[in-house]
Amino acid sequence: MYQGSITPAEAHRPIGSDSPPGSRSPLGTLVFLALVLAPFVAFAYPVATVALLTGTVALAVLSRSVLRTLRRRDGRVQTLTLPGLGTVEYRITKN
Repeated sequence: MYQGSITPAEAHRPIGSDSPPGSRSPLGTLVFLALVLAPFVAFAYPVATVALLTGTVALAVLSRSVLRTLRRRDGRVQTLTLPGLGTVEYRITKN
């Protein structure tokens, strides 16, 4: 005969998360599809890909340069002379 104890049904819960295994977010699916399709688009349009990468690098370099310039001029009074109108004084400060 069986000598073990009988456990209630609540003790036999499935291990893992409570969500069903087939539920995926639509955003994750779109990101996965974009990552899969990106190499094919890059090979199909190489000139556009090079232009996009060049533009991205140029934008990153320009933004770093602008931030460095703004940090250097922080707190100083700058002047801008407009011929025929006068002189404008301005100061760049951090928030």
